[in-house]
Amino acid sequence: MIRSSGDVVQWTKRISALARSGRAAEAVAAFARMDAAPNALTLASVLPACARLGDLALGRAIHGLWLRRGGGHGANPIVDNAVLDVYAKCGALASARRLFDEMPERDVFAWTTMVWGLARNGSPQDAVAMFRGMLSDGDAAPNDATVVSALHAVATSGSLVSCKLLHSYAVKQGLGGELVVGNALIDAYAKCGDAWLAFKVFVELPETDMVSWGTITRAMAVHGRCREALQLFSLMLRRGVRPDGAVFLALLTACCHAGRVDQALLFLGAMARVYGISPRREHYTCVLDACGRAGQLDRAGEIFRQMPAEYDAEKALGVYCSYAVSNGVAGVAGERLPELFLDGEVDAGGGTYAVVSKSLADAGRWEDACAVRERMAERRIEKEAAYNIFSGTN
Repeated sequence: MIRSSGDVVQWTKRISALARSGRAAEAVAAFARMDAAPNALTLASVLPACARLGDLALGRAIHGLWLRRGGGHGANPIVDNAVLDVYAKCGALASARRLFDEMPERDVFAWTTMVWGLARNGSPQDAVAMFRGMLSDGDAAPNDATVVSALHAVATSGSLVSCKLLHSYAVKQGLGGELVVGNALIDAYAKCGDAWLAFKVFVELPETDMVSWGTITRAMAVHGRCREALQLFSLMLRRGVRPDGAVFLALLTACCHAGRVDQALLFLGAMARVYGISPRREHYTCVLDACGRAGQLDRAGEIFRQMPAEYDAEKALGVYCSYAVSNGVAGVAGERLPELFLDGEVDAGGGTYAVVSKSLADAGRWEDACAVRERMAERRIEKEAAYNIFSGTN
């Protein structure tokens, strides 16, 4: 039922307020309850909620409604940009590119949306090409969001040359001091293989935030610079910055690569006890990885006991068992592992059961190996064919 335009205004204000406050599902529900014909502003208000929810179907439906009502491309740049944002965030790159090419005028939001969408959806080279096209077009100047999106693409591609060029461009445009750009540069340099330049960007930032500390600590960790990562953590504490889960994951990664199991266990324990941060699955898995790399598989039992029941232990067990086989010590040091399976304390996939059985057999514990296989048969668990990521074969 079509009511007065005043009703449309009220509906639009409500939808817009809900979408801006992050209550995307409520915004979409309000749009569905509308008893007035939506106008362009209404559609532009609900489309960001569709993007947030990843609701491509509703985004397409709203786009179709807009076109049927005579809102061709260029009729309202705000609606066009909102539709473009939905397509990009939902991974519909072909639809996004088609709409982008048909737009008579493209502002910085449209260009940035395309660079971001391509970068985030597995097309980093196309994202960099889009950024270059924006510079060649000259109608819209890149802002900090555009540069950050391009840096994400460069980080994914691993091109150090492109990273340096983007860095130079950002400095020339006065964007080098922007915190969000600086954080993206740290991440990009680290992923392009230059930890020193990542650190140089970090120390030259006029201000830092938790993202800065977490990113540079992770950069040191993945490049095997455990000592530097620990020094950064110490410096962060001295400056009164309280670490978060991402910083601890970076520290655990550094300890893992350096084989510092004791240090990793100390950090894992300090997360909840000292800083009130509940370790997540990735933290536990990283410490298990550290135990495996160091051949200290007997330490894994205490980690299993610490893991909350709601965490799926299968992935963690897979990390543990892979090192058990490669190190050949599961039967010697990993006394706790077979009991987890035989006593029914842990459920896992067929692949994990098979690895446990093999590790026990390799250690000469034939009875235990057979018992694990029997347990696997009792539960009707089958081992799926593994896919070799290196050779591409099963």
